[in-house]
Amino acid sequence: MQAVRMKKYFDIGRHYDSITEGWKYIFGDNFHFGYFKTPEDDLNRATDNLIDELSSFCKLGPETKILDAGCGIGAPAIYLHDKFGSDITGISISKKGVDLANSRIMGSRYKDKVRFMVADMTATGFADKSFDVIWVMESSHLIKNKALLFDECYRLLKPGGYILLSDVLINKNFNLIIKLKFLFQIINLIKTFGKGSTETPERYTELLCQSGFKNIFSKNISNEVELTLDCWRKNITENRSNLRGVLDESGIKRFEKSVEILKFFFKKGFNCYYLFGAEK
Repeated sequence: MQAVRMKKYFDIGRHYDSITEGWKYIFGDNFHFGYFKTPEDDLNRATDNLIDELSSFCKLGPETKILDAGCGIGAPAIYLHDKFGSDITGISISKKGVDLANSRIMGSRYKDKVRFMVADMTATGFADKSFDVIWVMESSHLIKNKALLFDECYRLLKPGGYILLSDVLINKNFNLIIKLKFLFQIINLIKTFGKGSTETPERYTELLCQSGFKNIFSKNISNEVELTLDCWRKNITENRSNLRGVLDESGIKRFEKSVEILKFFFKKGFNCYYLFGAEK
């Protein structure tokens, strides 16, 4: 069973290896949603805002050891180090993403303070109580067995440490009947973003509690992130010639369709976006 689980997980890694170069033209350096404080915020400012909002849930500083579980191409980790001076280890199942992340810190001031490696966030291999904070930004949806993820996070945290998490979730009204009705749209999203498993905010809270976390708090920021989708659509239009150099046309059109599907799901209240923090 362990071998099967690992194969499925690293299949997602291969998917991300294949699309990373293209996604840079759509997302920019930050492979995640943005938090729009005002409609005038651009995507770069908004994605930094999201990091600021999530990091405000606990105190970070130069002595803080952070594990970035699902580090993308490294931008959030570098941003956190620049702002707080924290020691950061980023992990991802995408070798392409890890290579790009490491290329950004070669021969720089980040030496010995920021590093990136390929690893499974549900079985990292790090020692117990290695980190003060575990940062899980838009990667938890890729893990089918979230209990494994939260158990591993709990094991890795020092007493009093925090898990900080953000992701697209589903609301309770996104039931089986609705899922069957929009099956083809869901399949399109899976082909675009990789096969994962979405849960409700209530289920996340329950699973965090079962793993041993306490003082669990959450924040619904769905309204503040929705403008991200308009920015992605605009970037596809403006960067189409560049995208054609790294993605095939069917992949580009699939992403465009996925943006429209997500906009519809958010509008209908099927999807939501939450921040979570919890203490060990």
